[in-house]
Amino acid sequence: MQRTNIDSHILFYGEHELIFARVTEVAIQALVFLAQQAPGKLSPTHEIAAKAGVPEAYLAKILQRLSVAGLVRSFRGSGKGIELGRSADEIRLSSVVITAQGSMDSDRCILGFNVCSGENPCSLHFEWLPHRAAIQEMLERTTIADLVRVLREPPAPPLPSDQAISNLADIPPEGGARGKL
Repeated sequence: MQRTNIDSHILFYGEHELIFARVTEVAIQALVFLAQQAPGKLSPTHEIAAKAGVPEAYLAKILQRLSVAGLVRSFRGSGKGIELGRSADEIRLSSVVITAQGSMDSDRCILGFNVCSGENPCSLHFEWLPHRAAIQEMLERTTIADLVRVLREPPAPPLPSDQAISNLADIPPEGGARGKL
């Protein structure tokens, strides 16, 4: 399987990407970039490509798909550029995935086998089902605006659980004896 250097960081099992195709990652990055721009600002393709770290020709193909789906609008002429086709609050990640890679591949085997179902499961089939459903739900409820909000105001790290705190009590202090807090 030949992959270009822009695809090299994706996790593969055989011929398949684990979750998203590279085209989907770039589409999301481009939409997030556009959502961060001032209203009415047209962004040149080369600027978006540089931010996403991909060749401009590769990005142009992705933007064409997004344009056909109405997720972006492109303008030609002296003030040429790209902008969001609708509000970032209206662009769900599920629609980006479907536009970019054709489907959410929800029925694809996590291990890449051609035949994998409830009747003929792979070794991870039933373990993967709840995770697959959770990912699909997350893609349906998450918008491009949500991603921009997280970039502007990253969420606070989760507080330690009671289990983690009780495990800390078993760690001896430097040079000291074990004991409870």
